[in-house]
Amino acid sequence: MNDRQLTVMTTLSSARITPALERVLQALARQSNMAVTDIAAQAFVGVSTLACGGYIRTLRARGLIHVSGWRKVNGRFSTPLYSVGDKPDVERPRIDETNRSAPGMDRIVDVLREFGGLTQREIAERSGLSPHTVKNSGYLDALLAQGRIHIAQWRRSRNGPMSPVYVAGPGRSVPKSAVLSKDERNRRHRLRRCACADGAELKTQLAGLTGRARDVC
Repeated sequence: MNDRQLTVMTTLSSARITPALERVLQALARQSNMAVTDIAAQAFVGVSTLACGGYIRTLRARGLIHVSGWRKVNGRFSTPLYSVGDKPDVERPRIDETNRSAPGMDRIVDVLREFGGLTQREIAERSGLSPHTVKNSGYLDALLAQGRIHIAQWRRSRNGPMSPVYVAGPGRSVPKSAVLSKDERNRRHRLRRCACADGAELKTQLAGLTGRARDVC
């Protein structure tokens, strides 16, 4: 007999418990962290009776059971789990990037595993998700926080900003390069123009030397 079963036997011998409540306690003594549907199946009590008939509320009020955890359903911690004992209830966890889940997130990971490094636009094209969903749903941020994907590089588009390239799996994300100021962009443009001018001048000089060499020959 384990500690939970011993606690239940002591409770049953010292308290007035109906047969249905007794079956509920015995079920929780055999297995902890059960939802109402699990308890109903093992204690042969209707789900509506447990949840709406006051059985769970009565047992909690008498300090015989407590909320020992929460089960995530459809991406939310919505189902309380119960265990025997007079202990403080476990608070419902808040959904954040580290514990968020959604079918769309799994689809993104599958696509990255199949095709390798992809930008947001490419992920949308191959996953069937809309570009708006990929960009604004927070899926990518959540996957990064969970270490399920990381940024392997940044790719500059022809007429737009730098775009992150995502790959599946954990890894250290490559940081985005600092945005150049207008003065810095102008300075680099002038340097490129000077380099092009110097290259053109050198090409002209080489052409002239080649022409003179032909004349000498």
